[in-house]
Amino acid sequence: MKDKKSQYYVQAILKILLSSDMVTTVQLGEEVGLSEKTVRTKVEAINDYLRANQLGEICKKRRIGIWLNATDEQKIEIRKRIFNNQKIEHLQSDHSRMYTALRHILKISKHNRLTTNQLADIMYLSVPTAFKVLSDCKDWLKLFNVDLNVVRNKGFELICTESQYRIAVKHFILRFTHQESLDEIISYFTPSLDLRKVKKCIIDTESEWGFEFAEESFNEIYVYLALSIYRRQIDSSQEILLSDEELRMLQTYNEYSFAEAILKKVVEKFSVPITQAEIGFISIPILCSKMIDPGYNVATEDIIREYDNRLKEFVKKIISVVSEVLNVDMTNDEMLFHGLMIHMKPAIFRLRYEKNQSNGLKGYIKSEFKQAFRVSWLISVLFEEHFQLMINEDELSYITLYIQSALERNKKPMNTVLVTRTSMGVNQMLCEKIKRTFPIIEDIKVVSAHDFRLENYPSVDMIISTRSVAERDIRIVEIDEILSESSVSKINHKIRQLSAQTVQSKIQFDPVCHTLFEPDLIFTHIEVENKQQLLEMMCSRLLKKGYVTKKYQETVLLRELATPTSIGNMVAIPHGEQTEINEAKIVIATLQKPILWDTDMVDVVFLLAVKMTNDYEIRRTQLFYKQYIHLVNTDKDVNVLRSFESNTDMYRHLIS
Repeated sequence: MKDKKSQYYVQAILKILLSSDMVTTVQLGEEVGLSEKTVRTKVEAINDYLRANQLGEICKKRRIGIWLNATDEQKIEIRKRIFNNQKIEHLQSDHSRMYTALRHILKISKHNRLTTNQLADIMYLSVPTAFKVLSDCKDWLKLFNVDLNVVRNKGFELICTESQYRIAVKHFILRFTHQESLDEIISYFTPSLDLRKVKKCIIDTESEWGFEFAEESFNEIYVYLALSIYRRQIDSSQEILLSDEELRMLQTYNEYSFAEAILKKVVEKFSVPITQAEIGFISIPILCSKMIDPGYNVATEDIIREYDNRLKEFVKKIISVVSEVLNVDMTNDEMLFHGLMIHMKPAIFRLRYEKNQSNGLKGYIKSEFKQAFRVSWLISVLFEEHFQLMINEDELSYITLYIQSALERNKKPMNTVLVTRTSMGVNQMLCEKIKRTFPIIEDIKVVSAHDFRLENYPSVDMIISTRSVAERDIRIVEIDEILSESSVSKINHKIRQLSAQTVQSKIQFDPVCHTLFEPDLIFTHIEVENKQQLLEMMCSRLLKKGYVTKKYQETVLLRELATPTSIGNMVAIPHGEQTEINEAKIVIATLQKPILWDTDMVDVVFLLAVKMTNDYEIRRTQLFYKQYIHLVNTDKDVNVLRSFESNTDMYRHLIS
């Protein structure tokens, strides 16, 4: 009776697939009267049958649906088998046999052998049938580059690396969870391991970082973490091996830092030694989840290269689309390309795992840079196409700043006229000062006041005058003859007014440092009573965004007691312990009034929440310091930082 019922469902599903271009598992379940989970199981079994009999295959695309990929001849043959009532009931039984055999085979070790006769006895099979099942198992294991070898008079042995073994076990556990609960099957491979503690390591890290894994991703990390702990407990020599180059590549991603945070808790709760290679191995499924299929037997370097190639393809497409819409060729803007590449890695990480990245400047960016912001919404379509992710308005606001900076780099020099009554020598000096102060002004036409007629300059971008001008025109700005600070401020305001954008031409930091900065971590012209109040405010912002632990503020204040961090030019660089940092960031504050910092007065503060726990972090921190020195080298350099009226302007200055 059970076989007839199974046969009915198999035939019903095949009939629907034959008559539909595409269908979802939910629709299939409703049509045939089965749960979605049961439908997925049967579809897998049917797919195995179709492939084995060269009758095509069932294709699927996440969130889209499934369809039958077969030629007309293959479809005719499938229909014959259905309507001739040819039995396909062995699908499930063969599947079940292979599951049972693999369950025992994947537990064998040098201390726990298994022979064909023993397997036949365990499964109540004849030896010839056991050999047939073993053949299926060998084929399945080869998908993961695991060889099942028969040693005479000893039994089976698995020939593979530690990583290949764990990948095979992970796929087995997640593929066959319909046979028993996830915890039950994990416990089978990790006896006596406290799985509640394993889950807690992941959940607590999620909480600290401010997001949650999708169920599929959580389960994958859960399985790998349990295997990692158990395998290290029973034999610490069973190590994952990754090359130094592979590790360096992985360390450039947020996913590595997140895996590191999880395994830090593993060390605390289970007292097992964890290597950097173990961290790297755990970070790979986090990195690849919902973006690429790493396959069963792909080298780490190839996985990362595929990930980056997709990212490069995506960024190039963004730039191409935006260039076409704005009619500004940005396709050769290397700075825009590298800036977006660096920014997209953590952005995809946040979006994929639902970490909120609130951008308090969103309203300002939308109103100040309307054109760039509106065009950036096209990117949401590209995100869906490439990564099956919906980008939100907050992330688009950050991307808008990169596009806006690229537009400014492509902006033509401002055509300027100077209206004056003074001598030629004074005029030349004033023009040079203006050009040095405002790089966007490359050439200035000088006109005497008595010769100036507004109608003669219809195409001039800006008119600077050292006298009061009777005419009214938005392009006119009146200044004094010595270009005082007040005059500089007036010209700067006029440029902003005319172009609706602030020009910053000097590149401050290498793109690899861009992820250290965020507008929400920049405070301009704030009023504080003392150093402790300021540091508490800066640390609180880091904690709120999940970048540091609750203990981080304490380590900053303790360091201040031990070592003064003022470095001259009224600048200070406080910092805390690396062990309390989840993600490296820089918090910047300029003060309305200087405060006492040990024995010096300070009004510009950089709180350095930086890490140097791996090669990538070391390189990025070194690059930051190298370029930071020039940023605060002289009073004039620091005055540039003090001059910014908003955190957005300073942020754009740092990443431009």
